[in-house]
Amino acid sequence: MIAIVLALLATQQVTGKVDAARPDPGIRDDLAAVDDAALIDFVRQRFDPMSDESRWQRTLGTHRGVPVIVSYTCSDLCPDYTKRIVRYNLPPGEECTRAGGISQEILVPMGIGTGRRRYCIPAVTDPYQR
Repeated sequence: MIAIVLALLATQQVTGKVDAARPDPGIRDDLAAVDDAALIDFVRQRFDPMSDESRWQRTLGTHRGVPVIVSYTCSDLCPDYTKRIVRYNLPPGEECTRAGGISQEILVPMGIGTGRRRYCIPAVTDPYQR
């Protein structure tokens, strides 16, 4: 039994194809603008995964004309290991780069382990979202 659990953990953490986060189609375009300082301040704020989920901010505004959303990822031990990611509402890749973002692979909870998911994050938040 222990061997099976260890094998499952190992397969969850093997590097391979990286999943890319998709844009959220339900985000409004008429959000207030936010500047670099506001994004950095938010990202640097301590996130408490045990806090009231209904109070978790889902959008921050627009930065350089692009909606900035907040994703919360969790898997088997929710909410203990929930990870918060501030990102542009764009797919990673060329469109992200054109908007001034960075396509960043971030380690997130997946299944009973962790894995990497690629996000389009605002460049100014990169040092704080690893």
